[in-house]
This record gives sequence, C-alpha cells and structure tokens, in this order.
Amino acid sequence: MNRNEWSLASEVAVKAATKAGELARERFGGKLTIQHKDDRGDLVTEVDVQADRLIVEDILAVFPSHRIYSEEAGEGGAASDWVWHVDPLDGTNNFALGIPLYGVCISLSYQGQIVLGVIRDSALGLNYVAVKDEGAWQEDIKLEAKPKGPLVKSTISWIQGHGVGKNDHRALGLRHHLEHSVKRVLRMWAPSLTWAMLARGDLHGVVLYNSEGEDLYAGLLLAQEAGVKVTDFEGNPVAMLGGSGTSANAGVSTSSVGGKEMAQAVYLVAAVPEYHSELLAFVQEAIRVE
Repeated sequence: MNRNEWSLASEVAVKAATKAGELARERFGGKLTIQHKDDRGDLVTEVDVQADRLIVEDILAVFPSHRIYSEEAGEGGAASDWVWHVDPLDGTNNFALGIPLYGVCISLSYQGQIVLGVIRDSALGLNYVAVKDEGAWQEDIKLEAKPKGPLVKSTISWIQGHGVGKNDHRALGLRHHLEHSVKRVLRMWAPSLTWAMLARGDLHGVVLYNSEGEDLYAGLLLAQEAGVKVTDFEGNPVAMLGGSGTSANAGVSTSSVGGKEMAQAVYLVAAVPEYHSELLAFVQEAIRVE
C-alpha cells in the first residue's frame, strides 16, 4: 500500500465503523431478537448481523483483493497478506441489557502484524484510530497515556474471554488479588472501549486473561500507539497476530482454523510504562501464590 491507499483504508474503516455504530445506536433500547451463540452465554442479535454485513460489504467494495474475517460472517474475500478483522458490535451483552457500553472494532493486518485499528464508541459517537508507528487519535486529538498518581490509587480494568469458566480458580485468584492491590478493577464487557479508555489515560492498566477475537487487535494497537507498554504475564513483549516475540503459554499464540489465524491463550498486562512493572508484579505475585 502507498500513502494514498493507507489513507483510503483508514477512511473506509472509519466510515464503516460509524455507519455500524449509528445503526446500533438507533436500535439501542428497542426490541431485539436475541440468540445464544453457545452454552457460555455469548449473545448475538440481528443488529450484530446487520452491522457485520454492512462493514464487510463496505470494505470489500474498495479492497476486493483483501481477506476479511468478521465475528458473524466468518471469512471472506481473497487469499491475501492483507487481512481485516471485524467485530461489528463489541459488547453485545451490554447492548442487549440496555447498558450504553458497546462499540465497533475494525483492524487491518499485513503479514500477521496489525497496522491499522479503528474503534467506534457507538453510544458516545466517538471514533478512535491507530496507525502503526504513526500514533493514536480520538477524533482529531492525539492520544498519549500518562501516569496520574500512584498505581495503588488508580483504576484498572479486567478483560476475560467467554471461555473462562466460573470455576477457573486461577482467574478468580488473580482478580481477587488485583482488587486488593489497586483502588478499583472495572469489568466493562466491551474490550475495545476498555482499550480506548486506557489509551486516553482514564484507565491506568489492563489485565487481559484468556481473551480472544476480533475485539482485541484494534484496541491493542491503539493502546501501544498511545504509549502503553504491553507484555505477557512473564514480561515478554507481545506480537499481535502470530509474529515473533511471544511466549507460547503466556502471550499471544496462534492456531489455524479453516485457514484463519486465531489468537489463543492470550494473557496480557498493559499499562503506562511508569506503572507497568508494578502492575506486572501484582499479577506475578498472584500467580506465584497459586
């Protein structure tokens, strides 16, 4: 891609995310057809499906030679080094319950590395954009996460995947330890918006426990481009989609399902650099106690 194509990719993603976000906002609080995806309680509504179709069609209309993976439609497009990941309605459970914490998450990767991330905070009507090595923005405001007071008096967030069971004692023990180590641990159930809050500096750290899917990649790039340090539980740098630099057990490992690279076993500690070592120590303390 040349500079013009980069600009076009960002423009297409922002427009698609905005349209999908507006669709969700128009339907928010109304009557929905809700189905369970699986026995873990993950939900899908007709808005998820409609928003997914809208985004996929918009992207492939401009980039027909690209690959695309979306949460509802699965894989499509041509075999390509350029791959889009789409979560059309991140926070579906919140959306279905009438909680205004839901968004849209779109990312573009090249040869396994995320290079563009777009998040739409649908309820607030805000767009976040990150471009690899060029920074992160909330609309026209460049984001730069900075420390504010000691970590123990700060608010962090916990993100966990749908596959984490209620009897996962490792997860329970770690979360309990974090709640005793800092002022507050939020659980928003909308990962993309959690990453946006971290990039803005409203949250001071995120601990991600075995999460996965299209709602991860754009937020991870947004946070990193805003200056957030991200490692696995062992303190190793992370690669975002099967690149080098990750621990197979603690960072981002991948497997192939139907030709699709899927992130598995994702365990991350993210914080402003000034806080990262302290937050990582809290995590490692809990793991050692276990």
